Amino acid sequence: MEKIGKIEAVTERDIDLLLLEELNVSADFSLWLYSQVAQRNDDPLCRGAWHSITDAVLGESDIVVIYENGFAVLIENKIDALAQPEQGKRYKARGKKGVQDGLWKSYATCIVAPKLYLQKEQYALIYDSNLSYEDIANWFLSLKGGDPRAAYKAYILKEAIEQNRRGYTITPDQRVTTFWLKYWELAKEKYPELEMKKPSIKPANSDWPGFRPSILDKRFTIVHKLERGDVDLQVSGAVEKIALLQELVSDLEVGVSKAGMSAAIRIKVAPMDRFASFESQKDIAIEGMRAAVKLLEIGQELKNEI
Repeated sequence: MEKIGKIEAVTERDIDLLLLEELNVSADFSLWLYSQVAQRNDDPLCRGAWHSITDAVLGESDIVVIYENGFAVLIENKIDALAQPEQGKRYKARGKKGVQDGLWKSYATCIVAPKLYLQKEQYALIYDSNLSYEDIANWFLSLKGGDPRAAYKAYILKEAIEQNRRGYTITPDQRVTTFWLKYWELAKEKYPELEMKKPSIKPANSDWPGFRPSILDKRFTIVHKLERGDVDLQVSGAVEKIALLQELVSDLEVGVSKAGMSAAIRIKVAPMDRFASFESQKDIAIEGMRAAVKLLEIGQELKNEI
């Protein structure tokens, strides 16, 4: 029996209830989650956590956690279901509505999922923060005294992680894959300094071509968000340096905003439709790539400043 798994399959609801219990009964866990999401120095008590909170217009939040200081965390939990751009936006809309309705004073959205999922799902970046199953499992395992209950919860999370690893597959979309290949061919021809890698097969929701030029260090990624019409220079882990970045680029025609735990220096361009003809949008693609080159130059200037 020892070689047989203790659970046949882990569902998202299993993880929902695991987190819900811990948030409602463990002050240490609720404070740890607060520290990961809020990025503040205070230590408020948790007023409570609620499961499956639904708004008739804006949809459902898997878990809502509210702290004594009026800060709320709206959590979306995923094991392997594809993330959707509108889902993350609706979480933010529900957070804003909660402020307007007096349910909380401020909020952050958070997606909780296996690390592999967070790395592959571009729409995970829409949420204010990401928290991996691996980090949560490690929190349980870090508790002193070899608590068997904590070890079991870490075991369930690791089963979900393995389930995601085995089951994560891409359903290719030929239109989007062709669009990406033509985008890459143009970038390789006209803007080789961006060093775009040849894309593999792409699913229908793949909408963010990215660039990792070797001249920049690993903190920097340039992303062209096609449908949104944004070209971002994302600086990993720089969310607390937004004020400094705003000062450093104040004389440039760019914006600075938060992107999860990263900071994003942003240039607005015309949106693109990945399902439509690439040739009809070639000029827009060039506009986006020129913005990416400008952000590459900005990144070179900033890399020693932050």
